[in-house]
Amino acid sequence: MQIFTTLEDINIEGKTAVALGNFDGLHIGHRAIMQDAIDAAHELGLKSLCFTFSNHPFNFILQRSDDDPDAVKLICTEDEKVELVEGMGFDILVNVPFDEDIMKMRAHAFFENIIMNKLQAGFVSVGFNYTYGARAEGKPPMLIEECGKAGIGVNVHEAVKADGKIVSSTLIREMISTGNMEKTAKYLGRPYAFSGEVSHGRHIGSKNGFPTINIPTPARQMLPPNGVYFSRIVIGERSFNSISNIGINPTVSSDNTKTIETYIFDFDEDVYGDDVVVYFDHFSRGERKFRSREDLFDQISRDCEQAKAFHARRAASQNL
Repeated sequence: MQIFTTLEDINIEGKTAVALGNFDGLHIGHRAIMQDAIDAAHELGLKSLCFTFSNHPFNFILQRSDDDPDAVKLICTEDEKVELVEGMGFDILVNVPFDEDIMKMRAHAFFENIIMNKLQAGFVSVGFNYTYGARAEGKPPMLIEECGKAGIGVNVHEAVKADGKIVSSTLIREMISTGNMEKTAKYLGRPYAFSGEVSHGRHIGSKNGFPTINIPTPARQMLPPNGVYFSRIVIGERSFNSISNIGINPTVSSDNTKTIETYIFDFDEDVYGDDVVVYFDHFSRGERKFRSREDLFDQISRDCEQAKAFHARRAASQNL
């Protein structure tokens, strides 16, 4: 898959079927729009292209930095975005920053300069609420008209619903914020995950029979509530059942540093420095301060038993 990260670098030969959107979560609604472009590419003999932004337009417009608590947080990382887009079978990914030039570009100029000339569009797929151009002046009816004049095929995908609700990144962020990982996975079409390089922690768990691995909490990615999660971890090509904690560990620490810690069942290997992915399947309980370390580790023992039972039920249901 070709990847372009700036508009200036784009050099495409031949016509494309383009999926246009912010695609900040690549949820099932986004993927339906993207699949329309892939299907059209196959039918029309075009290259399939996904066009999206590497930053969230709202954060740029409102000048919110990654560490601003009011910034819109990512639902998937840049690496995950690339992996998902490539996994769908796209030939080209254009993942460029939303900047001042794009923000001020009028809708017709965006259509002509980017969609037609840069992306070489022969077909365009968008969602029902797609907007483009300065102050979102371009909407699907205008895009249909512009494409018609230019001889470009166009499809506007209707809203994708689940549980009677329109699937959106806003809805998914609401699910993440309440710890509803099951609904998050349903709307995303995949479990919610964090990835990172295993780093050294405080080794408090190791001394009490629960050695954990730690990955940095991402500045740009949305975190669910502090607490205990039944999880799975992928190390290389291997997957293991696990239990994870997001939080500040108030019983054993006073520095308020948030961490993501994972205890892997039936595992005893040194993986410091390895890249891992942790999938969060179920929110078990919120974080709280215990009266003593003994009380904390007694609770962790109970948490682990509950997690093992959860994973056993999950495996059994998948084998039905």
